[in-house]
Amino acid sequence: MNNILSQSATPEEQKAQIAKILVVDDEIELQRLIKQRFRKNIRAKEFDFVFVQNGIEALNKLKQEGHIDVVLTDINMPEMDGLTLLGELSDIDDNIKAVVLSAYGDLTNIRTAMNRGAFDFLTKPIDFQDLETTIRKTLQFVQKMRKKQEQIEKMYAQLEYDAVHDALTGLPNRILLDNLLQHNISYAERYPDYLYAVLFIDLDRFKVVNDSLGHSVGDSLLAAVAERLKVSVRGSDTVARFGGDEFVILLEELNNIHEVISITKRIQQKFNQAFLLNEYEIHLGASIGIALSTRQYQKADELLRDADAAMYCAKAKGQNQYVIFDPTIQASAMERLQLENKLRQAIEREDFSLYYQPIIEVTTGYLSGFEALIRWFTPDGSISPSKFIPVAEETGLITPLGWWVFQEACRQLQDWRNKFPQQQSLLLNINFSTIQLKQSDLLENIQAILDATQLPGSSLKLEITESCLLENSEAQIQVLQELKDLGINICIDDFGTGYSSLSRLHEFPIDTLKIDRSFVTRMESNLGGLEMVKMIIALAHSLNMNVVAEGVETETQLQQLKALGCEFAQGYFLAKPLDKVAAEEFLQRSGVGE
Repeated sequence: MNNILSQSATPEEQKAQIAKILVVDDEIELQRLIKQRFRKNIRAKEFDFVFVQNGIEALNKLKQEGHIDVVLTDINMPEMDGLTLLGELSDIDDNIKAVVLSAYGDLTNIRTAMNRGAFDFLTKPIDFQDLETTIRKTLQFVQKMRKKQEQIEKMYAQLEYDAVHDALTGLPNRILLDNLLQHNISYAERYPDYLYAVLFIDLDRFKVVNDSLGHSVGDSLLAAVAERLKVSVRGSDTVARFGGDEFVILLEELNNIHEVISITKRIQQKFNQAFLLNEYEIHLGASIGIALSTRQYQKADELLRDADAAMYCAKAKGQNQYVIFDPTIQASAMERLQLENKLRQAIEREDFSLYYQPIIEVTTGYLSGFEALIRWFTPDGSISPSKFIPVAEETGLITPLGWWVFQEACRQLQDWRNKFPQQQSLLLNINFSTIQLKQSDLLENIQAILDATQLPGSSLKLEITESCLLENSEAQIQVLQELKDLGINICIDDFGTGYSSLSRLHEFPIDTLKIDRSFVTRMESNLGGLEMVKMIIALAHSLNMNVVAEGVETETQLQQLKALGCEFAQGYFLAKPLDKVAAEEFLQRSGVGE
């Protein structure tokens, strides 16, 4: 049976490929003739015949053997006839095919046999050459059917696997994770001493890397992170991808909390090593929130919620930190949710105000312009921008909020230009988020507001964070250049605190570097502030940029900046942020530099 059995198969595979044929017939002479006529096939281990005398014995044999390829059955037999047997075969295995061997080959029997699933019908006396051909045809059909069934089963198995695993990393996904968490929760309810924990991991600075190097590198990085996490935990633990750059690790069968801390620190140590992808060397941190089963959770969502809240606390502490959840964190998470809801309502009602901090020419003391700063006053008191701006950025609310600031600032500037025609050179600095810069209708919106307020672009200076320079550089340069084409000035805010590449700074159309207040504050001490300020000023001047120092709080700082050639300064020593009435009074009292 060379077309059925593989000649290169292993002994085990060859044994599995021997065609097993069950002969159901009470004629002993037929059994003898089959053994004689198929002696060569039996010796060649091509066919293996098993003989029984009726349908009952056949069903028992099928249950015992477990694997039969073809059934050869007579019709007239004691206890159970062949036609009845045919009806029973499908309940055992749909892939078993039967050939009827009967002296009663009338049309009625043939039709009945075929309707009950017979593959073929041979009349007695048997032509054994015809029988061998029929057996081979039946076996080929069975093989095709089984192969098709295997393909279907493999496809369904793959679909089931894909449904609970992440396509990019191959890790369990949220669905499988939820099932595993719920299983551990149920187990802990039955066995109170059972300990488990969940680590919620968010990658520090992944978004910057993904945006600057592209999604392909970002995907490769996520896959590398997955592998690094898997080797950081025990074999019994589960690493899952929760979504985006977030991962969750389920630690099962713990002895004590010290094991959790040990594994967490091991993960952080792994992240101290750079990821090498193609020609890139990438450094990432991992903010980790930990939820312990000692809080006796009831649902997987509760467990993930607390671990997620702890992760946010860890992220607030800085890069590569971990925090174990406690009830005070839950209160903080609820407070953040309430803040988000209040922020949405405030944006709809435009419950914000703009304050304006003067920017002064260092050498002359003239007013150069203002920086527009958003303020949020509620019946319960003011809410600091340091609290609500991060929430706005995380939720996407920074977009409508940012456009409100831009429009309101432009409207106010035009009002001042109309009132004070002699001060047309007054500049207004407006902070712009990275998210706003990525909007497809950015230029159209800006142009529409400039047209509505009849402002020239040259009266505005957009302040962007240093991290913007880490975005996709070509696209970012194009956006900034298009803003420059509108006459708008570009300022890098808080320069020196980010991760921008100084070697590429000259590629961006930037007018101003703003020195972060942390360096200005340290200028009077020996903590390196003065040297950092000196370096930034020298860098800016070498690139034909001017410099603004923020956070100036003493006369000494102002004189130091003047000696270093810093052009502009702002800070409480010069003037605090002013509401629009006070800003207008300041404007009336001060000369504006030309």
